[in-house]
Amino acid sequence: MKKIANVIHFVRSVEPRTDDDSYLFDTLRQELALGERYGFPCTVLLQYDALVKPEYTSLVKNTPNVEPGLWLEVVQPQAEDAGVPWRGRYVWDWDVRCTFLTGYTPEERKKLIDTAFETFRKTFGFYPTVAGCWTIDAFSLKYMKEKYGLVAFCNCKEQYGTDGITMWGGVPFGAYYPSAANALLPAVSAENQIGLPVFRMLGADPVDQYDLGLGDPEADQQVCSLEPVYPFGGGSPEWVDWFLKENYGDNVLSLAYAQFGQENSFGWTDISKGLPMQFEKLKQLQDSGAVEVLTLGESGKWFADTYAATPPNTCVVDSDAKKQGRKTLWYVSKYYRVNLYYERGTAWIRDLQLYADAYAEPFLNGHNTSRRCGHFALPVIDGFRFSAGNVRAGIYPYAENGRMCTEAAFEGCAVSPDRAEAKWGEVSFTAEETAFTVACANPGFRLQFRCGAVELPYVKCEGDTLYCSFRDFTDTPFPYRLRLTAGRFAQTPEGVAAYPDETGKITFRCVAETENTREREEL
Repeated sequence: MKKIANVIHFVRSVEPRTDDDSYLFDTLRQELALGERYGFPCTVLLQYDALVKPEYTSLVKNTPNVEPGLWLEVVQPQAEDAGVPWRGRYVWDWDVRCTFLTGYTPEERKKLIDTAFETFRKTFGFYPTVAGCWTIDAFSLKYMKEKYGLVAFCNCKEQYGTDGITMWGGVPFGAYYPSAANALLPAVSAENQIGLPVFRMLGADPVDQYDLGLGDPEADQQVCSLEPVYPFGGGSPEWVDWFLKENYGDNVLSLAYAQFGQENSFGWTDISKGLPMQFEKLKQLQDSGAVEVLTLGESGKWFADTYAATPPNTCVVDSDAKKQGRKTLWYVSKYYRVNLYYERGTAWIRDLQLYADAYAEPFLNGHNTSRRCGHFALPVIDGFRFSAGNVRAGIYPYAENGRMCTEAAFEGCAVSPDRAEAKWGEVSFTAEETAFTVACANPGFRLQFRCGAVELPYVKCEGDTLYCSFRDFTDTPFPYRLRLTAGRFAQTPEGVAAYPDETGKITFRCVAETENTREREEL
């Protein structure tokens, strides 16, 4: 287990939303000067418009301990230099159809990537080993890894609809090896794995970020993260203290990770409200040996040297920043993720998503022509998207007479090398790489699926099998199945339920069963 902090600044030189974007260069200068005072190594990811401006590259070259890389949002000069039609309104256009590589055909993506990498080599004398972007496609990741030997990539945190981008259901923290069919999801099999570690940016609040906008998935989700510009989040000393304590706790299976830094578009006036404070706290952690401050490239090399496949990982949170007594446990492996959540004396499974190599991203073979850009996993329960009205979606443990089993104090979590365990009231929970078990000796125990959304993935349940079909932004159904190795499924008046075997156990085998890989329709 390792505890890593990355300082990553991603840099533009143009900002069409203001009449004067000269502040962008000074923002980067201030960020780098601050990091230099603390002696932090950092990674600077340059968008193409900044890459071709000597003042930006000279600043990066002349600042000690800076690892340069690429920020792969597409801009007009990059498209023109690559011979690819530019469809944006401005030099940089935040419309997802033109700023992200998913808005271009695979052949156009090659040209855009080649142009960026060759321009970088001419500027710095070598190809970049690190890159990042809010969202990326599997084709581009594989191409960059195989042709240029990229060693690490970073992408956006989990979010639904923010800035037109949905990344929902993937590895929520740390790092993973992506699937060759879906860049958001970890590969299940070795043959489908892209050997390029991808790190999740921005330090999302593991308690509050998930539920922001609960019950209204069509609205853009708000942000609660380590980004220093947000008052409830990275701009609050109290929140940062809480986040660092919980994020870098000891109940971690493989990697405790956070990314510090901010895109320069926000400007130094806003960034300076939180970033110096964060750096002071990070320095204390570094000096005490609690956290290592590494570049993105160093982090990727460590991950690749340590893990041949995406390892199981945990995030155990014993408090919440609002001091409301909430707690949560995230467990993730290359097969699935599950989230247990405790609030006001009640605990339930808030989220369960499956991963499958056969589930391809929408733009694997085509390109995005929609204002929506989305990557998903295969949902079993989705506490954010399946909630509606006064129904808070989740899988809830019940006993006879409809009594909730977990109306008792949260008793904590324990993590060992091969599992995570928790006990909430009368219910025990054990998660392992391919399965998790919920057990309760109470008569009448069952796990009840509660959902308020109209469109759900459940097709039918028969014995030990729950049959599902999910439609993402493509509206193309994808069928999959979830099996129980202990217990059985049944349809109740309230919806799907799982009942235990004679020992009181319900074991979910979280290896998604799917049909053969299907072709995805482009949006």
